Amino acid sequence: MPFLIALGCIILILIAWIRTPKGKGWLGELKVRLFVGKTKPQERYVINNLTIRVDNTKTCQIDHIVINKNGVYVIETKNYSGRIYGQENHLEWTQVLNYGKVKNKFYNPIKQNKTHLYHVSNLLTENLPLFSAVVFIQGNTQFINAEGVYTLGELRRLLKSDNRSTLSPKQMECAYSALIHANDTSISRKEHIQNIRTNQQNLSNNICPRCGKKLVLRQGKNGSFMGCEAYPQCKFTKNI
Repeated sequence: MPFLIALGCIILILIAWIRTPKGKGWLGELKVRLFVGKTKPQERYVINNLTIRVDNTKTCQIDHIVINKNGVYVIETKNYSGRIYGQENHLEWTQVLNYGKVKNKFYNPIKQNKTHLYHVSNLLTENLPLFSAVVFIQGNTQFINAEGVYTLGELRRLLKSDNRSTLSPKQMECAYSALIHANDTSISRKEHIQNIRTNQQNLSNNICPRCGKKLVLRQGKNGSFMGCEAYPQCKFTKNI
């Protein structure tokens, strides 16, 4: 009987934790991890939870990377419930809950993952095809107007698609080795979260979160915007 009581308490604690933002994020990443499978040498290489140190003040955490004959897929997972509203060029997207009574803002995951692609490209020794995939685990993508956003089913089709960019087994292995070599397991979650907050503060001060250069006022076909001074090497933009 004491064992059953203890087991019941553990299950209740686990259920409560899974309902927290951290727990939901972990569960979403687990689903994608199971979905994409494991590394099969010469066929595909999979890296989960890659954490790299960009410089002394920045870290970058990437949920999943899949390398196959088509190229390098950089995957960001989101396990948000409710309706998600987002535009590709907007800085923030909106989560709507409780029939519109609750609205939460979060950083545009398209921009977030483009930063990940930028850092991944800097780690690779060869110019390989890079693909961004933002996956909403709960499939609530119908109100998102942006390229590169997928449900789990759409991610499967993306990874299995047959395009003309064919990497050799040696190219796949070299890309995998370069990224694994850059993985810094000494970076704690606390340090990474602090670095995210620092980057958010820098963004509000018009400092590019991708490369650390200044954001300067530019003119485009749709009006004024803030763009990185390192363009075209860095193409980060911020709406005014």
